[in-house]
Amino acid sequence: MIEKLEYWWRHRIVYPFLRGLFHNPVQDSTIDIRSIKSILILRYDRIGDMIVTTPIFRRLKEVHPELTIGVFASETNAEIIRNNPFVDSIYVLHSNWLRLISEILKARRSHYEIVLNLIFNRTSSGGILANLVSPSGIKIGQGDEKYRFYFNRLLKINRNKSHMIETLVFIIKEVFNIQLAVDQLKYEIVIDDKTINNVHAYLAKYNLVPRNQYVPGKSFYIVFNFSANDTVRKISPEQAYAIGRHLGSYAAFRTVLLHAPQDQSMFVVKQDLVKTSKCLAFPDRGNATLLEIEAFIEGAMAVITPDTSIIHFASAANTPVIGFYTKMQDVHEWLPHQVKHRLVISPVNTPISAIPIATMIENIDDFIRELEITS
Repeated sequence: MIEKLEYWWRHRIVYPFLRGLFHNPVQDSTIDIRSIKSILILRYDRIGDMIVTTPIFRRLKEVHPELTIGVFASETNAEIIRNNPFVDSIYVLHSNWLRLISEILKARRSHYEIVLNLIFNRTSSGGILANLVSPSGIKIGQGDEKYRFYFNRLLKINRNKSHMIETLVFIIKEVFNIQLAVDQLKYEIVIDDKTINNVHAYLAKYNLVPRNQYVPGKSFYIVFNFSANDTVRKISPEQAYAIGRHLGSYAAFRTVLLHAPQDQSMFVVKQDLVKTSKCLAFPDRGNATLLEIEAFIEGAMAVITPDTSIIHFASAANTPVIGFYTKMQDVHEWLPHQVKHRLVISPVNTPISAIPIATMIENIDDFIRELEITS
């Protein structure tokens, strides 16, 4: 009954009202990017989504160096592009309404000619924001036909078999007729000197060195992240304990543990592994910034993770990665990109926590041998 009421409210009240409020004549023709001065890209979803989009900023600037690029980011993923030289302005989708309104007004004053909505699965929020920021601009989105009134152009996208970077390449081709080669698009996260110094201080404290250096008496390291946002992507504490203890037995490298700040169950696992094995924790106090995580992963010999955001960090850093996946969610969209990797996928219709521990450890050992970092 509740679902029927919600459907009625949306389709009989909300959508008709918004159709009358927003006036976006259909404009399906290709845009010559050199004929415009500014574009605003909506990318206020997850951390990994922003990382995957970074090659697009560079390519648009390469084609049209005078183009002004603005990005509407989330409170979390804005840090990924904080130092990006191809992004001119960053606006944040704050949870605080007053701050959000301030950001919308600031973006509106820039008079963006094009608004490109790259938020998937939340078409209404992107459509409303696009119209608030640029009432007279050309707004481009994707989704079902019922959302067309939000946009001047509504793209039809088949994401069933494509990596997300391939989907973005398709969008840029459709909108601007710019040809992009997927194999030439590299994720990039620009790290500032302060962040680099913080990570180097940690490495020095624990006698570690980045993988491109060899210093007698110091150790290489790998990163084991055992947190994930989605329930079906989470590994169990038992899996985390077993993998951490096994990795701690290696003499050729140190294992550094990483977990999300809010993941209290894995916080306990981390504390126990640090006490009972040779594992270290990063950071050793407080929480790491996203740029610190990237800088740290950049020096690792390998990364092990069930979380696709960390896989994207590894892809950007060109650090070999083992990813645990479940087919209960899309696998193809969030695979590693242009980096040596191995995938370990759970049995059909089961979460990552269903992967046998022996299978996980066997794959980890095989991958470590491939990388030739065994003792």
